[in-house]
Amino acid sequence: MLRKDYDLQLSGWCDSDWGGCPLTRRSLTEWFVLLGSSPISWKTKKQQIISHSSTEAEYRSMTALARKLKWLKGLVHSLGISYSQPM
Repeated sequence: MLRKDYDLQLSGWCDSDWGGCPLTRRSLTEWFVLLGSSPISWKTKKQQIISHSSTEAEYRSMTALARKLKWLKGLVHSLGISYSQPM
């Protein structure tokens, strides 16, 4: 439930599981986004490319989260909510 007096801070969390699929050795990307204290978006998806390291898998996960946060910041702005805080 979103209330008017709550802090509308966008924040996100991401992780990856390097080589998590035993059949394809593809990594899993997992992330979720909070608006204030309410979860508003989340996803777990198998990465399309086989990562060569856990670091590469983590960067792919962070990239997916950053794209989602940027899109949500634009959506919040289009709803008339000014948002100047860092995410």
